[in-house]
Amino acid sequence: MAEPYKPAARIMSEKMEKRFSKDILYWRRVERLAVFQEPGNITSTFFSPTDSNMVASTSSVKLAIYDATICEPLVTFGRFKQAVYGARFRRDGKLLAVGDEEGKVRLFNVRKQAATSDGKKAPLRIFKAHESAVHTIVFTRSGRTLVTMGDEGCIKLWDITETKSTPLKVFTAAHTDHIRCSDASILSDHLFVSGSYDHTAKVWNAEAEEALISVDHGAPIEQILLLPGDSFIVTAGGQLIKFWNIASGGILQHTLHHHHKTVTSLCLASKGTRLLSGGLDRRINVFSLDSGDYKLIHSFSLPAQILTLSISSNDKFIAVGMGNLLQISMRNEPGKLEESLEAARAENAGLEYHKKMPPDVPVVRQLFRGGTVEKTEFSAARIPQAKLNKVDLLLRRFKHWKAVDVLFREKHYKSRPDIIVGALMQIYKRGALTVALSGRKSDTIHPILVFLMQNFFRPEYLHILLKTITIMCDIYGNENIEQRIARIFSKLHRAVQREIEVRSKLAELRGMLDMLIQVSEINNGKLIDNEEDAGVFGEVVVTPIPFTMDVNGRILTVDESGTLNTCGTDTCSAEAVSFSDAIAHVTYQRVS
Repeated sequence: MAEPYKPAARIMSEKMEKRFSKDILYWRRVERLAVFQEPGNITSTFFSPTDSNMVASTSSVKLAIYDATICEPLVTFGRFKQAVYGARFRRDGKLLAVGDEEGKVRLFNVRKQAATSDGKKAPLRIFKAHESAVHTIVFTRSGRTLVTMGDEGCIKLWDITETKSTPLKVFTAAHTDHIRCSDASILSDHLFVSGSYDHTAKVWNAEAEEALISVDHGAPIEQILLLPGDSFIVTAGGQLIKFWNIASGGILQHTLHHHHKTVTSLCLASKGTRLLSGGLDRRINVFSLDSGDYKLIHSFSLPAQILTLSISSNDKFIAVGMGNLLQISMRNEPGKLEESLEAARAENAGLEYHKKMPPDVPVVRQLFRGGTVEKTEFSAARIPQAKLNKVDLLLRRFKHWKAVDVLFREKHYKSRPDIIVGALMQIYKRGALTVALSGRKSDTIHPILVFLMQNFFRPEYLHILLKTITIMCDIYGNENIEQRIARIFSKLHRAVQREIEVRSKLAELRGMLDMLIQVSEINNGKLIDNEEDAGVFGEVVVTPIPFTMDVNGRILTVDESGTLNTCGTDTCSAEAVSFSDAIAHVTYQRVS
């Protein structure tokens, strides 16, 4: 059975391959579902760890829980006289804690809570925790202990099973400024972290009297995370996101500089392998945590400044607070493009197949006179036919000259160099590139030369474009061509000359660096290969020469008495007039 014609393979650049990476396709499916207007700025958003559809938000004196699937509020908690902050679910999703401007902390039963007479939910517990506002609350791993942090810089631990307002432990003067963020370990019941406007982040043990580790972020800390494994913490403040290795005593591991304004929010996604950050520059950035290089894998913008950010445990829903607006977004299921790309990768077919193939055995219907309609199935499988574009159709018919015409239309050569290079490679392999480029007028030669100027020095295209330039010079080098075409040839020639000069300079610089490295290693006794020669001639010693230049550009050296001498005496040769000749002075001394 004959093989179907396959389109010319695209020579994909690194930039284009990134557009079709799994991570980008994964996060590109995020779409906005609904936007809610709240009475004030959104101060916190938090998804339930057990129910991915349930998200809590605080705004002014309002605490509400929304169902992200139907985009409607499930319940609103009232009885607040002043603004509420820091909504946080317990790990089992049954309890919800929130702080307020008065310094009180309230616990709510999300599922089984009797409603009061006015239809609002009453809290299970009310703790008069602090004298100032409480912006951040966190449950420990067991869920029995609640850690509250106030603006006065104090940290308190509470047993939620007790009704009395007496803390289990108090860390007085834990910070010297407002504490605005915290997180707790998922492995230990005693470990938690705090971040403050005094620029410091601290790691605490509930059984110790003082902080275990303290690090200085260099700016007011807006958000802090304790990564899974309890080895790293992430702090966000100013325009920077910093990773600290607390297992090594709080060493700064890495710094991210991808935001242009203050970073306000951090959250983990994809089971702790992705880090999402949001800031006042209206951007949400997605970073990889499992690759080790913390690279930026995707970024998308929103219409307003981001104050809070939270994502569900299955990455399906994202809640973003933007001023007094709460936006809920959903990540859709994979589309046909992504499914076809996955199938193409599995078959090593490349990224050029974007359409799903028809079924192998189509079912047809036949009508018989005087009979009934019956289904007939083919016994032979249908040959899958890839959908071809205009260029591939011309190449299939071996119309190479016309294919080059179509390739170098404006919409192709300015935006899709991968298609052009792939087609040129196909034509060259057929031995028809000379014929396809010959006999052209100036209006068709011009876009070809412009494309070569723009893409010749790209490493992935150099092989085929070098052959194309050589053929173009052979064809039109001795012909009378227009002045504008001649100018482009001249520009291309000068560009090649500059590239050759740059490569030559780089080769010289590499040689100089190799010499310095080898001399340095010899000076340290690492490269004495021949012990006999070393005993006769001695070890190589590098003696730096202090030098300057006179008005004529000659290098002047300084002798032991401090007198300036023209280079060309005992230390430099008479021809030494360049910087490389006077970089170092190598002498031999006798080894006693």
